[in-house]
Amino acid sequence: MASEYGHLFKKLEFRKSPLGGGNARELTFVGGDDLQGFELNFIIGVYEQTGDWAPGRGAHTHPFDELLIFFGYDDTDLGYLGSEMSLALGKELEVHRFDTPTVVAAPGDFPHCPLVTEKVDKPFGHFHLALSGKYAVGTVEEGGETDGHKYDHLVHPMPVTKGPGGAGPAQEMVVSGDDLEGIDINFKMGLYNKTGPWPGAGPHRHPYDEIIVFFGHDTDNPGYLGAELTVAMGPAGEEHAIDAPTVIAIPKGVPHYPVTCNRLERPYGVMKVGLAARYQSASPG
Repeated sequence: MASEYGHLFKKLEFRKSPLGGGNARELTFVGGDDLQGFELNFIIGVYEQTGDWAPGRGAHTHPFDELLIFFGYDDTDLGYLGSEMSLALGKELEVHRFDTPTVVAAPGDFPHCPLVTEKVDKPFGHFHLALSGKYAVGTVEEGGETDGHKYDHLVHPMPVTKGPGGAGPAQEMVVSGDDLEGIDINFKMGLYNKTGPWPGAGPHRHPYDEIIVFFGHDTDNPGYLGAELTVAMGPAGEEHAIDAPTVIAIPKGVPHYPVTCNRLERPYGVMKVGLAARYQSASPG
């Protein structure tokens, strides 16, 4: 039987980064063309080297809002980053340092970088979420003075909360646009470590576009998910199997769920991103 929703699923293909320095060992880039034309592009990667992520390039801007998300791949503790980072913000190059999971908001045309990994204790992860279907970058004329705290409001440690347990997230981090300069995005990242149906995740829909990214924790092999799941899509609950890192692009109004983890070899991660400042959902009817 033909699949009505199979085109919404895309397997993530990881490749070596060409940038060198502290940039990713392996990463994947997905643009709007692969996300049903959504105004979104994202990167997820594995990082393990110290140094500047873009040697010699300095600060840059984008003509769209962007989030820079730093997280760890630890199997038991979502609150462990595994690295020490510094990021320059504004044309003044105000330096901010952090060593826990953090999200940085970079509104459109706001200067940011250099981004430097100063120390690595364990390979860690990074999501770039950008509100445009296509990536674009601009240059910056650097200069000016700062008291060192002008841009504190853009840097947000991500608190970890206990999840519902069972096959749902053991731990999760939840962030909305209200925390991010009003940017039209909300996200939830979770650590999953048990088989069974996700609790409370019955069929629902959103009044905005959403993506769900399933990714593994094996930093030596980012193409390995470590789990097998089924995801129901559409009013009839058309089932789709996932056994590799995958993104699902769910247009607004499309019913989806439940999700069931049928086999688990290793804890895995899930990143849910909604293109609205606040989470909203409704029943399929």
